[in-house]
Amino acid sequence: MSKKPADLGTLLALTKTTQTLLTRYQSSLSPASTSPPPTTGDIPNPLDVIKATTTLLKSHTTTLSLLLLTPPLTPSAIISKLSDVSAGPLSGMVAAASCTTVEGQKGDIGDTMRTEVRAQVRRLLGSWSEVLACVVGMAERRQKEGKNGDDGVTQSEAEKQQVLSATGVVWEACDALIKLCDDGVVGLVVRKAQEYRAVLLDAVEELKEWGEDVEDEDEGGVEGSSDEDEIFGASNKLGKDDKELKALLDTSVKKLKMVGMLYQALIKRRLKTYPASSIAESTAAATNGTATASPSRILDDLMVRLKSIPEMVDDVAGAFYDLDEEEARRTLGKCYSEAKCVAELVRYNWSNADDEFTAWSGKWVSALDTM
Repeated sequence: MSKKPADLGTLLALTKTTQTLLTRYQSSLSPASTSPPPTTGDIPNPLDVIKATTTLLKSHTTTLSLLLLTPPLTPSAIISKLSDVSAGPLSGMVAAASCTTVEGQKGDIGDTMRTEVRAQVRRLLGSWSEVLACVVGMAERRQKEGKNGDDGVTQSEAEKQQVLSATGVVWEACDALIKLCDDGVVGLVVRKAQEYRAVLLDAVEELKEWGEDVEDEDEGGVEGSSDEDEIFGASNKLGKDDKELKALLDTSVKKLKMVGMLYQALIKRRLKTYPASSIAESTAAATNGTATASPSRILDDLMVRLKSIPEMVDDVAGAFYDLDEEEARRTLGKCYSEAKCVAELVRYNWSNADDEFTAWSGKWVSALDTM
């Protein structure tokens, strides 16, 4: 006696169970989630695992999409594909993304990459839940019509468009995650540092332009001025008598441009040379010369500081726009101090030896201090 084919009720039950699983996976990868305890012993590179599982998930999604688009809807085939996805790429991907290794251990990708991986995996899981929503919608429609799914009911145009749209979003998320894995830690930190530098220099350029727009004595209180002029005009312009603030601004613009030069040097001499493929064998000295830290720990610290500097420059700009010289000097001091800490943090290379950047950074700090 042949086994009765799986029906729409079974398909709906499995799909909704899978949706619940995805929600739990997404929650486990959220920034607020408590990370699992460090894993001991050698483990495969999590980026390799994530790339392989993502590639497989994209393939399974393509097959599932074809099953949904080609009539008749066959519950048994879709159930088999959903089971393959849950037991294979989804569980493997989430396990690799959730992994937290001992600092410096083989497979340690560092907090910067780990945070990015988890964010992109969560995005992919969210997009895959949209595919499941298509399955639920199509199955419920046929169930409502009293069909078992394989009785020749044609997919509607709206259903087809939903499937194609959801599949396209999954493909895009898969491609982005695969590229992240291919680029690796170095590719990610270089891209982020370049973005931080661009934000920094944009803020400096806006500050420079603001300083060049000096208020004339006759500008204030012009009859017929618009509300926009009142908000963005003379009230926050430098006056001709604000000579000390103007001098501070001019010096600040030059110094902040030097900070932008530091980013360039760091990208070339430290980020692009990061030993991501041999973390377990590499060691580096911490800045105080008495303790040691793994390259991944130093890199994570470096990236946090590189991100913080443009944020400080925003505060600097706010103080100048408020014509608050005291606050401008205070925030500038914090900004310069952080930049010098960055230079000192990676003064030596990843093998704890002098190189071109070591000498250059010393000269850079001296120039910053004497400007």
